[in-house]
Amino acid sequence: MNKTAPVMLLVVAVFGLATLGAPRIAVDNATYDFGQVVEGIAVAHTFILTNVGDSALEITKVSAACGCTTTTLAKSQLAAGESVALEVLVNTAGFSGSIAKEIAVESTDPANPKLVLTIVGATTRPQDYQIPVGDLNYLFYLLIDLREPNDYAAGHLMGAINLPYAELDLWESRLPQGVLMILYDWDGSLSDQATQTLQQAGFLEARSLLGGLNEWTLLYKGKYVADSAGG
Repeated sequence: MNKTAPVMLLVVAVFGLATLGAPRIAVDNATYDFGQVVEGIAVAHTFILTNVGDSALEITKVSAACGCTTTTLAKSQLAAGESVALEVLVNTAGFSGSIAKEIAVESTDPANPKLVLTIVGATTRPQDYQIPVGDLNYLFYLLIDLREPNDYAAGHLMGAINLPYAELDLWESRLPQGVLMILYDWDGSLSDQATQTLQQAGFLEARSLLGGLNEWTLLYKGKYVADSAGG
């Protein structure tokens, strides 16, 4: 008789007793194939995590291998039989061809302490006339004309809104944080002061247009100035 057999049976029995009543993590499908999208399109998917064990499960950490992937987990403590949605968003900007992104879910499951989920698919190149939504973070800015309303109505930079310098503090609570704001007046003197005030108030992306509208007109005479009729 093989003398190691009783030892192995004992090990199995002990392991079985150790895992009896333990939490156990499961997922509806560990791999999600999104097929094919245009580069720059965000791919969203929800994995359903379930505690199929006999005691409470704690999800201790959820991490993505790439900064392009973000996750949202509503709760980290799961009673026996309870489920939770793990929402995953993958930004495909900058990726070409086949891609695979992994998400590691660490928990108190003794048999499977790190569950690996995968999102796979492929991207195609966008058309020359298309721009990804994510690029707006780099291209968007708020243009503010600090001159008096009658001067603004006579002509202003296209897309600018009119917030007269004397009233700027009244609008401070409505201005967006973390957005590039470009302020201008005739020569930059007022916009320099306004920008420094806004930066001190926490609007670190505020900037003053050097030389103001006079400098812009000198370089691009008439090209980008809208009058009251044209907007």
